[in-house]
Amino acid sequence: MARFARVIAFAFPLVLAGLPAFAEDTSKASDKPEVLTKVTLEDIRDALQNAGYRGQIGSDNGGDFVSSASSGRNFFVSLGGCDDQKLCKYILMETGSWTPKTALTVDAINQFQGDNAGWVTLLMSKDGKCYGDYRAVLTGGVTKAWLRSTLEAFATSTENIANFLEK
Repeated sequence: MARFARVIAFAFPLVLAGLPAFAEDTSKASDKPEVLTKVTLEDIRDALQNAGYRGQIGSDNGGDFVSSASSGRNFFVSLGGCDDQKLCKYILMETGSWTPKTALTVDAINQFQGDNAGWVTLLMSKDGKCYGDYRAVLTGGVTKAWLRSTLEAFATSTENIANFLEK
């Protein structure tokens, strides 16, 4: 027991002396991701364009949005839950619509959802047209890298939906 106490008495000051080095932030400011605390349609357009997609801001009777496409498949991105200062709670991505070439079965839809889980939900309107959508929360801010990668993943999902519905 006395031996253990001597080891602790010797090691404890060494551990304490090293703590400031662990607490120090050694990363450079340029290494830190750029956080968007307020995502705008311009941020969405820029992220799409930086990823190599078309991005155009537009408006219709449903509100403002950014339109884009992936392999000729249109999709739209808008913001929701916005307050008076245009601080928005979520981003909504929605594909254009397609009429399925073959009747959809529950098994086929479940298989598609399983293969594309997390990025898109396949929906069908009353007129039989299908589209996909995805919502993500923006509360607390997001990095520019997150915004770009999320938009890229949805663009790929748009192609997947079209391929599935056009079989």
